[in-house]
Amino acid sequence: MKKYRRKIFLLLFIIPIFGFSQNQFLDFVVDQNNDTIYGTIRNRKVLYEKNSNSERDKIKFRSHKLKRYRKFRINDEVYIYQKPKFEDGIYASKESNTSKDTIVKKIDDFINVQKRLTDFVITKTNDTIYGKIEEPIFGKLRLFDSSNDMIKIEKENIKRFRFNNEIFEHKEKRRATLFDDKDAYLKLLVDGKVKLYEYEYNYNQNDLNSGLFLNEYKNYFYIEIDNELILINNLLYKKKLAEIFSDNQKLVSKILNEEYKIDNIYLIVKYYNEYK
Repeated sequence: MKKYRRKIFLLLFIIPIFGFSQNQFLDFVVDQNNDTIYGTIRNRKVLYEKNSNSERDKIKFRSHKLKRYRKFRINDEVYIYQKPKFEDGIYASKESNTSKDTIVKKIDDFINVQKRLTDFVITKTNDTIYGKIEEPIFGKLRLFDSSNDMIKIEKENIKRFRFNNEIFEHKEKRRATLFDDKDAYLKLLVDGKVKLYEYEYNYNQNDLNSGLFLNEYKNYFYIEIDNELILINNLLYKKKLAEIFSDNQKLVSKILNEEYKIDNIYLIVKYYNEYK
């Protein structure tokens, strides 16, 4: 009888673990009743929930607009709704979520607050120097160490640094555009056997119609596998990702069936690293 009870207890303990393990590779939204819906967030606007009765309903995914929920998780970061403060334009509010001890990220009316980590740089000789990184209006980032000595963050001397809780690494890469540089500091999004980087390219151009100077940014993704850095093209990403992750056909199937799209590349790489 005791042995039987022990088996029941183990089943009750194990089933939830396996039943919910896949949710770690999904985003989610939480409604006003604290009910959680899992899926993948796209365009930072809508969560797409896979419909378990798609053949019957003829609907592959159910969509949930983030603005209707009180909280959501995207790429392992939780954002909580914060009611906008309306100001009269004369007496601005002095209240703020930011401080020297926190990092605040915003998506529309949702915020994510993190404890601020100490900035650092790693030199070409593998020395780690902690301090405070500042971003001047013009010129390159620079770190001030505990002695207030300044260190410029330049590719000749610095191979890696942390700024505002984000890691950046200097990489030789394929050009994202015709006029792009062949190397840059890339933001590390996922670390592991396969690494995921994000690269922000600045388009500076003159608008011939308006005569105005346009300063626009576009983000690109790079995957590093077996010491090869691969640029992921937004238009042909499914084919490229299917090739890269061909030894995990379950993941490939999710990509080809559009359970994951380019917006969910963080979850794709995380899934591969933990289920290879």
